[in-house]
Amino acid sequence: MKRYLAAALLAALVAVTLLPGCGNRKPAGAKAAAAEDQAATVLVTTAVRGDIENTLELTGTAQATDEVDVVPEMAGKVTRVHADLGDYVHRGQTLVSLDTQLAAAQANQAAAGVAAAQARLAQAQETTNLTEEQTAVAVRQAQVGLQAAREQLSKARTAAKLQEATVESNIEQARTAVKSAETQLAEIRAGAREQQLRQAQEQVTQAQAGLTLAKQTYERYDRLHEKGVVATQQLDQVRTQYEVAQAQYQQAVEAQSLVREGARTEQVRLAELNLSLAQERLRLAESARHQVEIAKRDVAGAEQQVHLAQEQVNAALANRQQVALRVRDAQAAAAAVGQAAAAMDLASVQVAKYSVSAPISGLVAQRNVDPGEGASPGIPVMRLVDLDPIRVEAVVSELDVDRVKKGQRGIVTVDGLPGEEFVGTVQEIAPQASGGSRNYLVRVQVDNPSGKIKPGMFVRTELILESRTDTVLISRDALVERDGDRTVFAVEDGRIKVREVQVGATRGSLVEILEGVEDGDRLVVTGQTALAEDQRVTAQDRAASSQE
Repeated sequence: MKRYLAAALLAALVAVTLLPGCGNRKPAGAKAAAAEDQAATVLVTTAVRGDIENTLELTGTAQATDEVDVVPEMAGKVTRVHADLGDYVHRGQTLVSLDTQLAAAQANQAAAGVAAAQARLAQAQETTNLTEEQTAVAVRQAQVGLQAAREQLSKARTAAKLQEATVESNIEQARTAVKSAETQLAEIRAGAREQQLRQAQEQVTQAQAGLTLAKQTYERYDRLHEKGVVATQQLDQVRTQYEVAQAQYQQAVEAQSLVREGARTEQVRLAELNLSLAQERLRLAESARHQVEIAKRDVAGAEQQVHLAQEQVNAALANRQQVALRVRDAQAAAAAVGQAAAAMDLASVQVAKYSVSAPISGLVAQRNVDPGEGASPGIPVMRLVDLDPIRVEAVVSELDVDRVKKGQRGIVTVDGLPGEEFVGTVQEIAPQASGGSRNYLVRVQVDNPSGKIKPGMFVRTELILESRTDTVLISRDALVERDGDRTVFAVEDGRIKVREVQVGATRGSLVEILEGVEDGDRLVVTGQTALAEDQRVTAQDRAASSQE
């Protein structure tokens, strides 16, 4: 791993240390004067190119990611405990079962209430549908009856007008016939004259006209009778009048013939008979006026039927209010079903709450109840802890907090688990310092699938702040800090060259040099404070020195 890069590079670096004789101290002036005569032996290391990671070590205490006290929501006697201390449980797994007899009975009662409410709703809906259908049928029937009554009234009015016109026409014709018969009788008795002949001809003409009118009237009545406008009785009367008109015409023709032949006793009797018949027809025609009154009463009756039919329509329409009442009843029944269903759901939820489930996945850290004991809301029956991942809380100073970012990964080691490494990731960084200090809380999440890291263990986290590749690396021993400046003592052509350097990442014994050193440069790693610029030295690898 990258963390062992330091050891590998150090094995490749060459270090130098002063020989034992070099430890004899001389005055500074004497040392400078003797620099030309004697070269000091120094241990050196060689700058190389390699990879380095800029890290920051955090220390903290392991804590469970989640730690939950499991408490029941209902009170009851414990019938079974499904997990023991140290068991791993999954979220939603049943931990403790409580006695559900009472709750189950309440749930059954609520279910029965739902069934009863649904039955009432079905009955209300059926009644609503039936009432609506019956009302619609009644309205349609009433409207059909009203239309029929109106049509009957129209027919009655037409028949009454026709009856009245017919009766008056018949009376007028009968009166005319009486006058004509009277005139004819008088003429016959007086004897035939030219005037009588003309009158006989006129009688024939009038009888013929009456026959034509009677025939037309009969044919019109016959058509109206076929349409149902005129009653059979009225048609029979018109038919009789038509037959009478035929007889009158025949009699007029015969009378004309008699006039031409001259007055005879038979003619007188016939004229008297015609007069008697005409008078009888007049009486019959006048007596038919009561048919007009009957027709008017029929009209009044038809008007009354129209009024009654209209009232039936109004009553049928008014019954629609019953439909609205039934609809409201059905809505109330539906609301009752909803309430009953809610009560059943509540009872079912309560039954479910008699089974205490794990709110998280984790280990049973504490078990507080046994079968037969009582459980109460608010009193924990178990405690669960989630150890994968586990959380490490560490503090970072104000100098380093800006270097820490969410999502940074690091190598985690635990003092209680020597030789083992884990992977950690920065999850949270506190936005303000803790208490009165200048330290900031940082939470690191560590993968802990085996559960080896336990809450309370001391944990070290080496965060990888930055990774750099193919950069110049030197041993930390080669770096010298003086008055805030960082320098190295390089050996060039057997002489010391002091260089200022710019330092980058640091990890372990390795230091990245951004400026001032090139790979291959040989740098003194110990005793630099005793050296001077341009001093002659003899360089010796640290590895070779250690072998000697």
